Amino acid sequence: MKKCILFLLIIACSACSKKSHQAAPCNPGMCTMMFTTIGIHFVDKTGKDAVIKDFKAVNLRTNKNIKTEPIGGPGSNASFHVIATDGNMKEFTNEGDDVKITATDSVTNQTKSVIVKLAGGCACHISKLSGPDTLAFD
Repeated sequence: MKKCILFLLIIACSACSKKSHQAAPCNPGMCTMMFTTIGIHFVDKTGKDAVIKDFKAVNLRTNKNIKTEPIGGPGSNASFHVIATDGNMKEFTNEGDDVKITATDSVTNQTKSVIVKLAGGCACHISKLSGPDTLAFD
């Protein structure tokens, strides 16, 4: 009888141990209806808006380009480019991924890159953990 109880106790403990190692389901809690967009502003050496070409954003963890819908139309700002939105949130981990932003100034043809860290995953909204808001060309 003691052996039977000991055996059941060992099975129960090992089942608890396995359960604690399982990943928790994605449950961010209460979320707002806000749609978050993260972008970067490009300026020339005097601080004026720079018109850029060949904009590229690459998630360095996956080595994949981040695709966003272009923001355009009347009054759009050619010096501001979207890096990612809540629509891209599942492409990023909760802890954050490094994203390499590369662009070329259309006047000077100078190309510059910068790294920003974006988080998504289970969160309600995408967020920028680190990196500049503005990239200045020389």
